[in-house]
Amino acid sequence: MRTKKEVPMPDLSKKRILVVDDTVANLDILVETLGDLYNVSAATNGFEALDEVNEEKPDLILLDILMPELDGYGVCSRLKENPKTRDILIIFVTSLTEAVDETRGFALGAVDYITKPFSASVVRARVKTHLELADARKHLEQQNEVLKENIPLREQVEQVTRHDLKNPLQIILTSAQIMNAGLAEGKTDIQELSGEQIAACDTMLNMINRSMDLYKLENGTYRLSREDTDILPMLDRIIAGGTRYINPFNLRVQTLVEGVPRQPDDRFILSCDPLLFYTMMGNLITNALEASPKNGTITISLAVGESPVICIENQGAVPGDIRNRFFEKFVTRGKQNGTGLGTYSARLTADVHGADISLDTSDATDTTRVIVSWTKSG
Repeated sequence: MRTKKEVPMPDLSKKRILVVDDTVANLDILVETLGDLYNVSAATNGFEALDEVNEEKPDLILLDILMPELDGYGVCSRLKENPKTRDILIIFVTSLTEAVDETRGFALGAVDYITKPFSASVVRARVKTHLELADARKHLEQQNEVLKENIPLREQVEQVTRHDLKNPLQIILTSAQIMNAGLAEGKTDIQELSGEQIAACDTMLNMINRSMDLYKLENGTYRLSREDTDILPMLDRIIAGGTRYINPFNLRVQTLVEGVPRQPDDRFILSCDPLLFYTMMGNLITNALEASPKNGTITISLAVGESPVICIENQGAVPGDIRNRFFEKFVTRGKQNGTGLGTYSARLTADVHGADISLDTSDATDTTRVIVSWTKSG
């Protein structure tokens, strides 16, 4: 199943703390205070501290201010000037007897001060608080990025939906008007118009489902609602909705169950989210209908074997320049009335169901097969 894009809050016990002090006794106290909670290392001067940072970047540094050669301010300044280390949390360590310019420390980028002699509870509380605050800030930034990524997708889907709903709504309105006129004249040959209405309604259902679900699928927040579902009636509805492709081009659609033509009492049960799976199958079958030449045959093969496999085959090979990108977003947008989201959303749907989806197309046989197979747990 597709995992959520948001990242869980990190485990604080895995955080790395660097303590820096030129007095070994102070280092021993800090290491003992924090060693059972974090991964703690130590340095006895400023240059050694910089070497430690370069070797393995810490999450937080407890940094003594008054040290020979390179003091704490100098270490902090160098770290904050480097884009790779500027996000390290720095807590300055100072003595109550030392005259310290706290304003300078905060201006350099420190987040806090701790005074000697150390209180173990205070040190632990300050370190824990600043690590949690930093993680919370990163968490919010990550979620903000997810939301930013979703905004264009939602706008794209809404734009596509508004555009694509116009045609089926017009079909329903026009056919209903003709049906009413025909009934008034005593005509009974309205089956074809009724079929067009069903097809238009199914198209709208597909559009609505896609607009609500696609962005959730992309960022991994869709909640799958599985049911044991016979997908053969689902296929019937999709095929009935494809008459606008089937009739003008004299296309033929056949369904095979375990390699033989479908029988009236056949069933093919899958554990799936019915609405989401309907949208996926609708996208794949519609794609096959659109790509088929006149008088072509579309074959939908269903088999169980060791695990379920669905194969949709049509005449006509996928152009070579898009084969490797067939399931990417907007790849097929250039075709007539194409949005470029059908095969992309099909891939996301297969993934959330724990299925693989693949393309097998051949210039030699001039055929294309899209295969959905349950070869992994889902």
